[in-house]
Amino acid sequence: MTAPDDFNSPKAPSKFASKKLRLIIIIIIVAVAVIIFAIWLFSISGAPNPYYDNVVLPPNCYSLNGKQICPNP
Repeated sequence: MTAPDDFNSPKAPSKFASKKLRLIIIIIIVAVAVIIFAIWLFSISGAPNPYYDNVVLPPNCYSLNGKQICPNP
């Protein structure tokens, strides 16, 4: 009795294992993208926002380098 030809050769991966591996890789890529987006979003939210610093100046006054300057009447 002889051994089959594929007795010593490794098993070829099945289509199910290939699909499962692709799914795992896609899940890892999506998770990394979500983590990067969350870090970027929190870093933007912590940055100073010039729109919140808007101050209404009195008439005939102006702002120069962040200081309010009102000329004498």
